[in-house]
Amino acid sequence: MKRILFLFLFLLLVSLQASIVAQNTQESQKTVEQSMVPEMSVVNNKLIVRNAQVGKRVEIIAILGNKVKEIEIKSPDAEYDLNLPKAIYIFKLDGTVRKFIVK
Repeated sequence: MKRILFLFLFLLLVSLQASIVAQNTQESQKTVEQSMVPEMSVVNNKLIVRNAQVGKRVEIIAILGNKVKEIEIKSPDAEYDLNLPKAIYIFKLDGTVRKFIVK
């Protein structure tokens, strides 16, 4: 009877430890994914991109709804000349959407 109880407690302890390890792994993966959210800003008619995935595309849409430009990301952290007239634009990159005013 003592052996069965000991075995049961041992298995319970092992399963709890495995559960804790799995949770820590998931939390560390979420942290990595959150840090890789692309950031965009526009300064002096230049698009500044940080944490972007190479090969993705930034769609630039005028406030009226027509696509004005599309830029392919060539580096995770880069700057791109926009050469856009003064207006309000919507920038889309890999699920991230931002509104910018080009002055």
